[in-house]
Amino acid sequence: MSDQYPLQGLRVVDASQGIAGPGAAMMLARYGADVIKVEPPNGDWSRHKGFNAERIAAQAVSNNLGKRSLAVDLKHPDGALVLRRLLAGADIFIESFRPGVIERLGFGYEQVTAIRKDIVYVSISGFGQEGPWREKGALDVVMQAFSGLMSVNRGAEDGLPHRIGFQLIDVVTGLYAFQAILVAIYARRDSGCGRHIDCSLLQSATAVQGLPILLYSAGARGEAALNSSPLGTFRTSDGWINLGVSKDALWPPFCRVIDRPKLADDPSLATAAQRRARRSEITAMVAEIIARDTTDAWAARLSEAGILNERVNDYSALLHHPQVEAVGAFSWIDQPELGRVAVANPPGVAPLPSGSPLAVAPHVGSHTRGVLEELGYEAGEIEALLKSGAVTAR
Repeated sequence: MSDQYPLQGLRVVDASQGIAGPGAAMMLARYGADVIKVEPPNGDWSRHKGFNAERIAAQAVSNNLGKRSLAVDLKHPDGALVLRRLLAGADIFIESFRPGVIERLGFGYEQVTAIRKDIVYVSISGFGQEGPWREKGALDVVMQAFSGLMSVNRGAEDGLPHRIGFQLIDVVTGLYAFQAILVAIYARRDSGCGRHIDCSLLQSATAVQGLPILLYSAGARGEAALNSSPLGTFRTSDGWINLGVSKDALWPPFCRVIDRPKLADDPSLATAAQRRARRSEITAMVAEIIARDTTDAWAARLSEAGILNERVNDYSALLHHPQVEAVGAFSWIDQPELGRVAVANPPGVAPLPSGSPLAVAPHVGSHTRGVLEELGYEAGEIEALLKSGAVTAR
């Protein structure tokens, strides 16, 4: 164990696919755990999606850095025996099958605890392990719709519900799972007992929206849930800028910035509640004014007046921003087949050093032989497993 890698000595068997489960397992690897990705012979389904999937998909890199890959057919009797032997020495098991499927394969919670009594067993699913929709599948975009997230993410111009443009719920589910795993491992230290963690996209989607849902349940509706006005993103003459008059004291200086000083003396606009009531009117006025000048010009004026604002960056601007570089938000690593790529460093995690095993994502079955050798399989047994199709190796 080290300060940088406090989870050294823990073995994680990651039989999950997609983003949420693999993301949780990768966080464990970033802190030093030995993570073995157990995937079918043709690989985790996410390996075949998106950019550069014909060689190594960017999504597979993003969620599998620092792992070892064991390609095994769990429907093959000998493949199932390999996983049983692996689980006997595991501390954490992560799966993302639809509820009921993993039991039919022989690796449900009760079945696995018979192999390793104190294991921390994590089930990632769309709608959870209980309830009438437990067997219903879900993608991130499906859960954005179901959970109400799209209803509060309406386009300013078309008023339609929109999805957030990346897999937010999947990523958040992985982080919630990672948090729950750490708590379970900490508790096991004193109790000697593992536990079954049920981590669903549904609960993650509702948890991340805790404040707006609380506001809704308390009676706030629509625009009433907004803190103030003006608040939002406005088109400039050469881009976009986001700004917010977050306090009543900032309303007068904002009026001076936009050259409407008389509005500061209007008693009907003095408080946030009053401005919320006239949000549409204020937003239209501000939009018309902001469109007259550049993003840089407005950013300078607003900042000088103490009004929080920021230009809407694209990823190119973000990656090369001096503040982003100063906090070490990204590591640039060399990933075979993809070249030099930016990998995000989560808060509190040591930056990935290029060339480290933690900075490389495995191909399907890259470590099959090595893992089998660690499990005590002889060379002849490994060849027999490969020949039978129970396992595959790159």
